[in-house]
Amino acid sequence: MVSGRLMPVALYAGAGLVLAVVLARKFDVIPGLSDIAYSAGNAAVDTVDAVVSGVVVGAGKVAGIPATNKTQCQHDLARGDMWEASFSCPAKDFLSAAWNQYGF
Repeated sequence: MVSGRLMPVALYAGAGLVLAVVLARKFDVIPGLSDIAYSAGNAAVDTVDAVVSGVVVGAGKVAGIPATNKTQCQHDLARGDMWEASFSCPAKDFLSAAWNQYGF
């Protein structure tokens, strides 16, 4: 239980905190809950993408497949050489290009 002398201090501190948050939201100093949720979701997807890419690259090294080269990937896609692009592109980029070219 809060003592009698601390009760007004706690009340003023709480009111000050609420006022600060309301003013910060009003002037867009802090993001809203939907912005925070969007950023968290975006970070989660980026993390999963990085983990999957890391697993693929690691498995490729174990199997003796060289790491991909983005410049070579772009070159192969620009030529329309999907066979070579399948070796030089990360899976995400290759599948995106294949989808756009063939409309799977």
